[in-house]
Amino acid sequence: MTASRTRLERLWHRPFRRSKHRCAPPDGQAARLPAPTGGPHRQPRSHPLPAARSQEVSRLSLPDGTELLLRPADPADKAAVLALHGRCSPASLRLRYHGPVRDADRYLDHLLDPRHGRSLVAVAPDGRVVALGHLMWDEDEAELAVLVEDAWQRQGLGLALLRRLTAAARAAGIGTVYAVTQAANTGLIAAMRRLAAPLDFHCEDGTLVITATLAAGAAPAAASAPAPGR
Repeated sequence: MTASRTRLERLWHRPFRRSKHRCAPPDGQAARLPAPTGGPHRQPRSHPLPAARSQEVSRLSLPDGTELLLRPADPADKAAVLALHGRCSPASLRLRYHGPVRDADRYLDHLLDPRHGRSLVAVAPDGRVVALGHLMWDEDEAELAVLVEDAWQRQGLGLALLRRLTAAARAAGIGTVYAVTQAANTGLIAAMRRLAAPLDFHCEDGTLVITATLAAGAAPAAASAPAPGR
């Protein structure tokens, strides 16, 4: 499961702008086009999370019985996250970043900085980081992005991270989250549908933007026994 903004070089400095162009949602799901934001790009602001929530650690049992640790990530995880990138296939990295990633160290410092959002990692029994999720503040919205190592895809890891990140968005007072991807990314599309939130689909520069409106106070479904998916 992967998601990212349209252009890597503007990913962290110029929040994604909504398109006026409507596109058909995958599999015929009804689409509602959000109102365009208009105006210049804005710098994202900080949304500090409650201390208890930001320190949350949980465990996830995969269908094969493997137990993973899900925990917040911070700058100390940079080396482990770089190693994760090194184990991912070019195809997975292209879906996540819309292009090859040769200089992840340039922006991982920003990604892992809690002032700009929240990051979560999934840690395997051998200590390796096998999945990474981000919730990136964008004014009164937040962008979701997830990367799962190829060997660990289609086991519910991406969905588990998305559910925890949307819960973090609610805790921070964010009512709208969105993911930017490609129409071929069926894993992310399926996982977003399982968030039990109304979804909008629209197009921007050849990419698919999936927006979820979060119900205040709604809790995500338990992810202790995830269904197959990325």
